[in-house]
Amino acid sequence: MLLGSCGHYLKASSHSAWPAYVCVASSIALLAIWVLPGTIALRHLLLVTGAVSAALVIHRSAFLYHRRFIELMPLATLAALFVWVIIHYLAFSLNPTLEASEIQSLWMRSLLAAIMAIGVRISIATQQTLQPYFFVALWVVPLINLGAYLYVSWKTGHFLLPNQFVTAFTFKKIEAAFYGVLAVSIACANLIYWLGKNHPKKKMIVTAWSLGIVIAMASAIVASTKNGVGGIFGLCALLVLIFILQPLIYRQKSTARWKRALTGGIIILLLVAIWQVHLRFASHGWGSLIDDIQISARVHEHNYWRKNNPTVFPNNSSGRPVAGNTYERVAWATVGLELIKDYPLGYGSVNRSFKGMLDHAKIEQTLQSQTHSGWIDFGLAYGVPGLAIFAITFLSIFILAIRNVNQYSLMGLWLVIGIIPFGLIAEITYKHNFETLIFFIALACAFVISVKPQNKYV
Repeated sequence: MLLGSCGHYLKASSHSAWPAYVCVASSIALLAIWVLPGTIALRHLLLVTGAVSAALVIHRSAFLYHRRFIELMPLATLAALFVWVIIHYLAFSLNPTLEASEIQSLWMRSLLAAIMAIGVRISIATQQTLQPYFFVALWVVPLINLGAYLYVSWKTGHFLLPNQFVTAFTFKKIEAAFYGVLAVSIACANLIYWLGKNHPKKKMIVTAWSLGIVIAMASAIVASTKNGVGGIFGLCALLVLIFILQPLIYRQKSTARWKRALTGGIIILLLVAIWQVHLRFASHGWGSLIDDIQISARVHEHNYWRKNNPTVFPNNSSGRPVAGNTYERVAWATVGLELIKDYPLGYGSVNRSFKGMLDHAKIEQTLQSQTHSGWIDFGLAYGVPGLAIFAITFLSIFILAIRNVNQYSLMGLWLVIGIIPFGLIAEITYKHNFETLIFFIALACAFVISVKPQNKYV
C-alpha cells in the first residue's frame, strides 16, 4: 500500500512538473540556435512554447503572489520598460511606422523571452535535475565557435591565426563575445558560491565551472574579439580578487589565507599569460589604446566616421593611424552621446536608432550600422527614460542580491556585473542580441527573488 501511494505521488509529481521541463528545454534549444542564421521560425516556436509553459510554472508556483513591492521591484521596473515603449510609440516616436514594426516583432519576442526567463528561474530551483542541462547550454555558443575554428583549421591543414578565422565565422564576433561574457558571469557566481561550501562534490563542481571559463576565453581569443577577451578577463580578475580577499574579510586562519593567496597568484599568472597570447594574435590597437581613444573622440576635427566601414583614419601622436575598430567605436559613441543630449526622448527604433537619429538630425553621412555601444544605441532608441529604467532595474537587482546572498542571487548579481560594462563596448541591443539581453536581465531579476517553499513543486 505504501509503495502504491509512493508510485501515485511520483506520477502526480511528474505530471505536474511537465511545464518546467518544457520551459527549460525551450530555453536550452534557444540558447543553441539564437545566434544561428535562418532560424527565425524555429525561434518563434520555441519562444511561444517556452513562454506558455513558463506562464503555467509561474502561476502554479505562486512566484509573484503575496510579496512586498521591494521583492518584485526588479521585475516591476523591467515591466515598466515595455510600458515606456508603448508610451513612446503613442506620444514621442520619430518614426512611428518603423517603431510599430519592431513592437510587433522584436519587442514581442523580447517579452516572450522575459516570461520564459522567469519560468526558467523557478524551474531550475524546483526541479533541480534540470540545473546541469541549463548550465551546460550556456556554453553551446562558445563550443560552436571553437568547433568551427577546429573544423576550418582541419580543412586548411593547420591551426589558423585568429585574424585568419574572422572570415570563416559561423556567426558574428559579437555573439562569441556576448555569450562568453554571460556564461562566465554565471560561472563566477557559482565558483564563489561553491568555494565557500563544504560538499563532497565540491572539487568536481569547481573544476567544471573553471573549465567553462577556459572554454569561453578560448572561444573569444580565436574569434579575435577584443571586447570579449576584455570582458571575460575583467570578470576573472574580479573573481580572483574576491577569492584572495575572502579569507581576510571573514578572518579565516592564516593557513587558509596563504592557500588562497598562492592559488590566486597562480591564477593571475595564467591570466597574464592568456592576455599575452591574445595580444600576440589580436589586431593592433591595445598598445596605443588611450591615445587612439583621445584622437577618435575628436569627431568635429575629422569626418572619417561618417562613412560605413571607413578605410582611412586619423593619425595618433606616434604618427600611425589609430586602430580601425577603436576609431569606429569611439567616434560613433561620441556622436551618439551628442545625439542623446539633443534628443533625450529617443528615436523609437532599437535596430536603426543611430542611423535614424542621424537622418532625423540632418547630419550628412552614409552609415548603415549602430554605434557598437549597446547602451548608447538603446539611449538613442528610447532616450534617457529607457536608460533610467535599465539603471533602476540593475540597482534593484544589486540591492536584493546583497541583502540575501545565495547561489541564485549571486548569479543575478554577476550577470549585472558582466552585462553593464560589456554593454558599453558591444552592440548587445542589436537584433536578436536584444532578445538575449532581455532574457538574461529578466533571469537576473528572477534570480534575486526567492522561490517560496510552499509552491507545488517542492
